[in-house]
Amino acid sequence: MCSRTTIAMLACSAVAVSACGSSATGATTPRPPAPVNLTVFIDNSRVSVSPTIVGAGPVEFIITNQATQAESVAILPSGASAGRPLASTAPINPEATAQITVDFSSPGKYSVATGGGPGSSSGIRAASIHIGAKRASSDNQLLQP
Repeated sequence: MCSRTTIAMLACSAVAVSACGSSATGATTPRPPAPVNLTVFIDNSRVSVSPTIVGAGPVEFIITNQATQAESVAILPSGASAGRPLASTAPINPEATAQITVDFSSPGKYSVATGGGPGSSSGIRAASIHIGAKRASSDNQLLQP
């Protein structure tokens, strides 16, 4: 003994539930590439980076200072666009670590330098990294947010 109002309410509920989660745009926006970790080692004579070649996208620099004095690190574009750092750290004490993240949007060569850049007075030789073509989306990778 169902009344007509009960049947009407069930029909309306079914239509409302079936519309949930739909969107007018269709496809979703792909996720950015998963971040890549690069290790940066500083000693009294040079900066070392590993790996030195990665694709464009977010890159996290994990820096350790093994020099005898505090050093700051700057990520700089090489060549004609050199000058203003993409990112930099505060001074890192000896035997301490720091992290910075840079989202590289275009391929090219970049420098990882101490102090004010390649011509700094610290005498520590800068490292060079090469950023290649953009990495693939992280849509199909497990354990991604």
